Amino acid sequence: MADKIKTLFRLYRLYAKMDLLWFLRDTRYFFIQLVSDVVSGGCTIAGVCLLSANFKNFSGMNQNEILFMMGYSLFIDGIYMVFFIGNNTGMVSRIIGRGQLDHIMIQPVPIWTELLAQGFSPVSGSPMLIFGMALTYYGAGRSEMPINAFMILLFLFYSTCSIVIVLSFIYLLSCLAFYAPAAAEEIASVGKDLFSTIKTYPLGNMRGFQKHIFLTIIPVGLCAWFPSTLLINAGKYGTKAVFVPEALYLPATAAAFLIIAIITFKKGMKHYETYGSPRYSGFGHR
Repeated sequence: MADKIKTLFRLYRLYAKMDLLWFLRDTRYFFIQLVSDVVSGGCTIAGVCLLSANFKNFSGMNQNEILFMMGYSLFIDGIYMVFFIGNNTGMVSRIIGRGQLDHIMIQPVPIWTELLAQGFSPVSGSPMLIFGMALTYYGAGRSEMPINAFMILLFLFYSTCSIVIVLSFIYLLSCLAFYAPAAAEEIASVGKDLFSTIKTYPLGNMRGFQKHIFLTIIPVGLCAWFPSTLLINAGKYGTKAVFVPEALYLPATAAAFLIIAIITFKKGMKHYETYGSPRYSGFGHR
């Protein structure tokens, strides 16, 4: 196992170097992307803040808490952009549907190592992460949350749980591409857009049934609103707020989604090994 971890970090180093070389080759494109990310993130924040300012009890959170939640949301998007933005990781339905999974299967490394490493873009994917970190820090200060080692570690732990849920959900949807390659080729992007567009809205005053949907079957609430609420409570009440049932729900759900995604993906791989991809033709494949 230690050798596999070393291989993963070696691949991270190689992909980081390639990403840096791409950045040095086309700086203009990088700054265009940076400005686009800032504009996109700013518009998202402005929309939710305007709603919270004009509708009383819209969210069950005050404006400073919403600001912190938006920072957390952008931080999750930033992690995704840095580690999982490539087709092989975050948009895995594309390589399954196009028959390109074979390219990974013939590599002399475990498939999970290749899938994790090929989306690593620490330079081109960093603007959203930096923007999210800055906004989270600003929102925490405005919300008078303590910024100490305990809160930072708790923030990183909840962030890990959230990104695991995002990836697991995307991989679960992507497994449909094993059975319907043409129809489900772009389903991963649909799943990602679901989180990008909905997770930024607080669910505090939403009615029970709808709220449960967004905390279970479609877990967008677990990637911004719910962990932000847990962190705000931890800032107010300390360690007593960490071991309550509500706080344990997030890591338990992340573990459950991860296990289900792994089992489903392995089942899809067995189908792929038997039937391959019908997208191959005499003219090659996509």
